[in-house]
Amino acid sequence: MELFIKQLSMTANAGDVKSETAEQCLEMLAQYLIHYSDLFQDMEMNDEDDFSDWEENLESHMVDLLEGDVEPSGDLGNLPLEALDPEHVRDFLGWFVVRESSDVDLIQGYATVLQQWLEFVHNKHWWKKNEYIDFVEIMAEVTPAAERVARLSRVLFHFVRSGGAIAPRLRGKRFSRFVEGHGRVNSIDELSIALDFDSQNEIIGPIPLPKVILDLVEVGDVFDVELGLRGDTWMMVDIGPVYPACVYVEVEEYQGLEKLS
Repeated sequence: MELFIKQLSMTANAGDVKSETAEQCLEMLAQYLIHYSDLFQDMEMNDEDDFSDWEENLESHMVDLLEGDVEPSGDLGNLPLEALDPEHVRDFLGWFVVRESSDVDLIQGYATVLQQWLEFVHNKHWWKKNEYIDFVEIMAEVTPAAERVARLSRVLFHFVRSGGAIAPRLRGKRFSRFVEGHGRVNSIDELSIALDFDSQNEIIGPIPLPKVILDLVEVGDVFDVELGLRGDTWMMVDIGPVYPACVYVEVEEYQGLEKLS
């Protein structure tokens, strides 16, 4: 990563990705790999003592967070390059970055950085076999999906916060029910969507949305959302990130990446 950034700063031309963007992207990638991937699981918690230690460390960490004394670690140590799996790149760009930002320009910039970094590694002949091709295929799949849901997240945020989700005939009516969590888009029609929540034994919907928003939604997308039932109509009360179907799988579907011994 350091070699790539150094070369980028030395050979940058007008229109090329900025070295600051590359630094930010790769620092964020390092944080994802350290704190959210399977690459730094030093031990499994198999007994109550391990869990108690984890709870104690978590409590200390929360105190540090409240006092503003915690800086995210970006040190990958001696992690070998071959430990990086294409699925890590998919998860990083399609979940981690999308969770942190709905800025399409930022996501496009980070995608460009990742593509150039992967090409840099390939040109150095540091991949074994066909790893580079696997990474390129993942990038081609996840990049447009991440850009699409970032646009969708931003439009939905303004739609919900501006009160656009409440039809005039429903204003003033009390909510009779709330559902919140991660809802997967089960179906889309010309006027609405329906969501499937793991915690519910039913499909929630229809949820009316404008066509300009519906055109951005795909079956399988996952909304971090709170819904309320007013009268006979479900509406969005609050909305967080939206994740593309290509990165979000149900628990029973996920086999997990191979752990390092």
